[in-house]
Amino acid sequence: MSSNIPESAIKGFADAVSYDSHRPSYPIEVVDDLLAKLQVRGVNHARIVDVGAGTGKLSELLAARDEDYEIIAVEPHEEMRAQCAAKRLRGVKVVDGVANNMPVRTQSADAVVVAQVGLRTLQLSTIPSITKY
Repeated sequence: MSSNIPESAIKGFADAVSYDSHRPSYPIEVVDDLLAKLQVRGVNHARIVDVGAGTGKLSELLAARDEDYEIIAVEPHEEMRAQCAAKRLRGVKVVDGVANNMPVRTQSADAVVVAQVGLRTLQLSTIPSITKY
């Protein structure tokens, strides 16, 4: 699926290891509030789809929680996806995909999250596609 990624993004994120080591994570309080709003905070084994997971910054925080989430990290960029997979995060399955074409069964997710994905990557027209999961 990487062919759907703009060439500038393919080149710009090619050094995923460096990107991952320099990019800050998300504040834990914000993630906790998001999970509460999505009604999965405190829900053991909830399935969460992380769209545009990149190197797994959000997936990392989700995997570290006590709820033992099942996380599907969807990322189209090969190097970013490889960096996410290399972390071997508990409960995280890393897959190739984009918002409107994810290898996730319809109606199988308890929550779908999209954190810091560029508008060029995630078009408003993909929102209906995401809601079917």
